[in-house]
Formats: sequence, structure tokens, C-alpha cells
Amino acid sequence: MKFRLNNFVLVAVCFAALIGLLSNLDSDIETLLEARIASRKPAIVVNQVGYLPQWQKKAFFRQYSASGAKIKQPSVAKLIDRDTSKEIATLSLKPATVDPDTKDAIATIDFSQVTQPGNYYLHGGKLKSAPFSIGKDIYQDALVKLLRSYYIQRCGVEIDDPISGISHPPCHLSDGIIARENQTRIDAVGGWHDGGAYNKYVATATVTIGRLLSLYEQNPDLFPDSQLNIPESGNGKSDLLDEMEFGLNWLLKMQRDDGAVYRKVAVATWALDLAPDEDIQPRYVYGISTPETAKFAATMAIASRIFESADNQLAERYLAAANLAWQYLQTQSDMKVDWQPEDDSGSDRYLASEFNTEKSLTTDIDDRFWAAAELYITTGKDIFLSYFTDKLEQVEYTLFEWKNPAILGMTNYLQQQRQPVSEGVINLIKIKLLARANLAVEQATQSNYNNANNRFIWGSNKMAAEEGITLINAYKITNDSEYLNAAIAQINYLLGRNHFNQTFITNVGTNFVKNISNLYARAKQIKMPGLLVGGANATAQDKRVYPNKGQLSYADDELAYATNGNATDYNASVISLIVNLITAQ
Repeated sequence: MKFRLNNFVLVAVCFAALIGLLSNLDSDIETLLEARIASRKPAIVVNQVGYLPQWQKKAFFRQYSASGAKIKQPSVAKLIDRDTSKEIATLSLKPATVDPDTKDAIATIDFSQVTQPGNYYLHGGKLKSAPFSIGKDIYQDALVKLLRSYYIQRCGVEIDDPISGISHPPCHLSDGIIARENQTRIDAVGGWHDGGAYNKYVATATVTIGRLLSLYEQNPDLFPDSQLNIPESGNGKSDLLDEMEFGLNWLLKMQRDDGAVYRKVAVATWALDLAPDEDIQPRYVYGISTPETAKFAATMAIASRIFESADNQLAERYLAAANLAWQYLQTQSDMKVDWQPEDDSGSDRYLASEFNTEKSLTTDIDDRFWAAAELYITTGKDIFLSYFTDKLEQVEYTLFEWKNPAILGMTNYLQQQRQPVSEGVINLIKIKLLARANLAVEQATQSNYNNANNRFIWGSNKMAAEEGITLINAYKITNDSEYLNAAIAQINYLLGRNHFNQTFITNVGTNFVKNISNLYARAKQIKMPGLLVGGANATAQDKRVYPNKGQLSYADDELAYATNGNATDYNASVISLIVNLITAQ
């Protein structure tokens, strides 16, 4: 009896302790998350890749400062040559101001007058910045890593990469079963794994390819053969075009005979702790949609004109697919999406949802607009020009993304020299572009970290890059350095001049993101270089970061899928920002 009583008391004590633990769980998590988002250690934060000689060059002294706390900062900072240890310049710090969002006291260190190429760091008091460089070619390594990321995420083929060490047999060779039609299959093998998982999405693939092919169209000399050391290197064609061809050929498989395009290839249950080749569950092809069909048409139209000189037969195939998609759209007067709730049990939706509430997701006009723009530039046909000009007034100039791709149609129309243009159309596009750029400059000026993006939601880092691209386009129109400097500030933020003193691209910079939320990286504990992560997300869907803290709602955590995961379109945006910046002057 005594033994039973003692055990009963022990169980009761343990139960009471458990109840106490559970009652304090929320506050404990809150304390943990608070500690993770706000480093109390002062730092000098810089762009950890560096600055072009002609750029404005600014770093920040950053110190957490609770309301009313006394701010202590170095009186000066010294720019030191890393190779010789010589002092290059002594720099005064402007008085710190407290950022209301992060509670960081931020003082600016301006060394724009230093243009000598070299390797440097900043030193102030007991603080030392991460190393960085000044030079014309300092972004080449980052660009190659960002571009090579597509190769290491290829699906349906063997990967054996001597540079990253990533290797696995061919994966997902049975893609895919038409959802809700279990007896029907199509060949949907190929493409890129996306969203930090093994699913494949037309929405992100199209805007990725459209963005990067447009970048190539403006700067073909920057993307030579053998640049990326991929299997196709040495074939006499740009490695970028080779990689985009891999994605384009998967997109072709996603088109039905009537021209409509399926939305995605995905699993019914998220794969966990498996390498790509170990994920053998059935993979489904989910329903058609007019937004994806229109984005497909735009991307194929761009591809057709880009590939004309490299592979005319392939270019003709892409154009035929674009025309077929456009023909299907003419049979649908309104947006059409074949979607059921169960379609998203193991994949992302990429449609309007509680987290994606933008007005553009209620219509496909913006998607059709992009298709019409690209088809006009490629073919010169009046039917496409008419749709483009008729809808220009009502299409909003926001950010180029899968939610609203119309913006690329506008800027490609501005920059192309293939077809006749209307001065009235040109002027209206410029008005729209500059209005958006002015909002971005205003936001960057108001932000202590000079962020042009103040929407810390899913993919905020991509949004910062896209705001930067808009600012660069405004600079090209006006030659106003205010736009250029605001654009430079966006790459500075992404590459380390932020609260976390961290670059948001794996293996780029010194203090780079290390615990990316990616299924393959988690499953095999491997490093995947050159991936931009999503960034701060105040909605905190993954519950791994503190919600509603703006840019502090971020953690370098492999389970933080809503903030620390990657996606193909994220990389396309930061690649485009970097190339636009280095070619701006």
C-alpha cells in the first residue's frame, strides 16, 4: 500500500509539473522568440559582398536600444585595408536614430569617397565589421552561385555536382497522375524542385524564366557558355539559356492539347527526411488555370525570340505553344481555375488565400496583359498590341511576381527595339513606373535600414529585390541618383546591412544564412549554395518566429519554412537586381 501511495504521489507531482509547464508554454516560447529576433550585441553591419567603385557606400553602426536607453556609439570608424592592415580613412559617425520597428539605434558610416578597389573592413571602438570588397567584378562569384542553384534543384535527372558536392540518382521519374483522374497520366518529368520541397509550380517557373530570359535579352554578354560548369557547358550556347531550356521543356509538358496549362506537380502528403530520389510516393498533376496559361504564353513568347539565333526549331516550338495557350484563353471570357481544397495537402496553393489577398489574384487580366505584351514584341501582331494597349490603363504597376506579372510586360515594351512603339503608351508606362519608384524612395527614406519594402510577408526578400529593380528602371529613365542609391540600399539589406548582420543568400558573404528550410538540406544535412531565403514574415505561419515584428520576424532556422525557405522566383529577382545594378552606370 505504501508503495502504491508513493507512486501515486509521484504521478501527481509529475502531472502537476506538466500542467505548470503547459500553462507557461506560451510565455516560454515568447521569451525564446524574443531572444532570437533581437541581438543585444552592437555591430557594424555592411554589404558583405561589397560595393562597386562608383556606388554610394554606407554601413551602419547598429545597437539595440530599448526605449529611453542611453545610446553609446564609437566617435569614429576606420576603414582598414585587409591585405596591408593599413588605415585608409577615418570616418565620422552621424548621430544614431532609433528605428521604431526594431528598436535599433542606427548611425550611418559613409565612405562613398573611397573608390580604390581592394578588400576592407570597418573598425570602430571594439567593433569590427564583416570583411567586404570594393571592385568592378566582386559580384561574379555571387551571381554564379545564384545561377547554379537551378542546376542543383533539377528534377528527373541525375545530379552529380563536383562544386557543391550534391549528388543523387534521377528522381521523380513517374510524374505524373492527373489529379481526380487516377487512370490518366502524362509525362511531367523534369523542371526544378521549388519552394524548398520537391513540388513543381507553373506559377513560379514562368515568372522565373520570364525574368531571367528578359535579363539575358538586355545583357547577353554577361551570360557566356561554360560560365556555370553545368553538364551542358561547352556546347557553344549560353549556360543560362541551357538552364532555362531545361525549365521550358518541363513547362511544355504541362500544356494540354487544347492549349490550357496545368498548375503544378505535387504530392498529396509533404515529403519529410527524404532525398529527392527517395521520395517515391505518387505525384499528381493538378488542374488547369487561365492565370497559369497566360503566364505560360508570355514565357514561351519570350523564349521564342531569345532562342531564335541559338535553336530556331526550338524557338518555333515555343512560339507555337504560346499561340496555342493564347487561343485557349480566347475561349474563356473570365478567369478559370480548376481547384479543390485537397489539392494543397502536400504543396503550396499559389492562388488567392488567407495569406495571399492581393486584388490581382481575383482576375487574370494582369496575366493576359503580360502574355499580350510578350506576344506583340515577338510577333508584331496587332491582336496582341490591341489587348496590351486596351488594358494598360487598368493594370496596376506593383511588383513583378506570380501574383501580378504585368510589370515585366510594361518594362519589356519600354526596352525592346524589335517592334514599333507608341509614344503615348511609352509615356503612360513611364508615369506608372515612376509613381511606384517614388513610393519606394519615400519608403526607403523613412526606413532607418533604407528598406524600400515595408510589407514583411511571405517572400519579403524577393519583394525588396523587386522594389530595387523598379528603382533601377526609374534611374535609367531619369538619371536621378536618388533612385540608384535607393536600389543599392536594397542589395545592401539582402547582403548583410540589416539587424541580423547576416546575408540572406546561402554561402554568399561571411555571416550567411546557414539553416535553410529545405527538405533536401534537412534530410541529408547538406549545404545548398546560392539560395535566397524568403526573409522576414510577420504572419509567422511556421510559428518559428515572433509574429507581427516586421523585419524582426525572421530566424535562421531550418524549421522556419515561412521565413527561411527558398523558391526559384526568389533567386530570379535578386539575380536581376544585381545585374541591373552592375550595368546601371
